[in-house]
Amino acid sequence: MQRLLNQPTAPADNHLRARTAEEERELALLAQFIRHDSVASLAKAIAARSGGSMRAGDLIAAAGLGPNHRES
Repeated sequence: MQRLLNQPTAPADNHLRARTAEEERELALLAQFIRHDSVASLAKAIAARSGGSMRAGDLIAAAGLGPNHRES
């Protein structure tokens, strides 16, 4: 059986779907960020959705955005 030239292969198709899903997650995160006035506000909203398993300050620190963060 011959394969047509330029026909995507299954691994390439899977990679494209994974990339599309990643881009959709990034756009959803950007939309959330835009709806909030600050990083702290967004971190509080994410922490609230976690059911108490995360704290806003911990999320900010983990992202390297805390008050002690300095640009290198």
